[in-house]
Amino acid sequence: MQTVLYYVQQIPNFPDKYHTLTAQAISAVVFIALLVLLAKVFAFVCNNYLSRLVKLLKAEKWFKALSEKKFFTALGIVIAAMAAIDFHPIFISEHISWIATVMEKLTGMFVLFSFSYLGFTVLNTLDKLYGRNPKVPIKGLVQVFKIILFLLTALFLISLLLGRKPLYIITGLSALAAVFSLIFKDPILGFAASIQLTMNNLIKIGDWITVDSAGADGNILDISLTSVRVQNFDMTIVSVPNYDLVSKPFKNWSGMYEARARRVQRTMLIDVATVKFLDKEMLARLKKIELLKDYLAQKEQEITDFNAKHNTQDSLLNGRHLTNIGTFRKYAELYLASRPYVVKDPNFTPMVRQLKQEAQGLPLEIYCFLNTTVWTEYEGYQSDIFDHLFSVLPEFGLYAYQPPSGRNIAQGIKQLSQK
Repeated sequence: MQTVLYYVQQIPNFPDKYHTLTAQAISAVVFIALLVLLAKVFAFVCNNYLSRLVKLLKAEKWFKALSEKKFFTALGIVIAAMAAIDFHPIFISEHISWIATVMEKLTGMFVLFSFSYLGFTVLNTLDKLYGRNPKVPIKGLVQVFKIILFLLTALFLISLLLGRKPLYIITGLSALAAVFSLIFKDPILGFAASIQLTMNNLIKIGDWITVDSAGADGNILDISLTSVRVQNFDMTIVSVPNYDLVSKPFKNWSGMYEARARRVQRTMLIDVATVKFLDKEMLARLKKIELLKDYLAQKEQEITDFNAKHNTQDSLLNGRHLTNIGTFRKYAELYLASRPYVVKDPNFTPMVRQLKQEAQGLPLEIYCFLNTTVWTEYEGYQSDIFDHLFSVLPEFGLYAYQPPSGRNIAQGIKQLSQK
């Protein structure tokens, strides 16, 4: 400042009263130009030399992310801002108070924005590296810290412009807390829900989830602060609020993939009118089935011994007898056990059981796990099981129930007319 003032004073015929103002204005322009130059120089140094340290650490992934998000440029600007604090008293004097005040605030804003910019580049780098981490996605947390950084920057900016301490600004803004709570209601709820979802490992990117209330049934593409983006299997994309995943039920299929097994739980409706005891002819025919041969021999011996012991010749109901549905149920169990794609682990219980009778017939439930989670393979194996079971029903004298169709009615009328 003094050097510039000396040269201004040497200008002939220049009014003395404008010497200080002119010198201060020129010093301010030089100061701003110097800051721009320093920012460019330090950014160049950081990008071309400091970045090599990251390469030497063999952190190629970090180097690419930091470079892409302009971290080294932001670091150079911060160094220039720190230099601005030292150079400010040299170029700006207090002789003209309003210029000094303006330059002081501009310098403070430059320092504030440079540090804020550096903070955003760090957060963007973390988001780039770990925002879509399948195990612990931190995108929601990064967005929260961005909001906090933005609010702190705004707070210090207002404090700087008004010349008040930040605590004074916070006290004044407390009256607007209710308004802010309404404005940021979704981010607040989303932030709380996001913490619960990620910390409890309820969901992660790539998981298949089903949210009936939102019409979502597909894989998670992205987890942000307020929502989870799901790509349905029909290729549509649904945005589900994080809070809904905490307050409403949803299904996560990741356990199925981890277990490498998928459950089959379907029923066959059996016409009750076809349920009966096995007669000798049917028993002899079923004994020829390889899967049932040992079972029927064992059961026949048990029943014969029991009936002989209890003298059950007087009535069929006094003794024990095999039924066609019980034999079919055992056949279905043995058939499942013989299939290579059905899981044999005791923790994955295979079972064929009767459910409560319905108006449509007697439900026979097939319950087992297949050793694949590939959708097409799973559906193929499941279809093979039921193709076979429906096909062998008549061998046991059983028929699946279905309401009469037009074809059935037409055949009945035709038979009546022939009589």
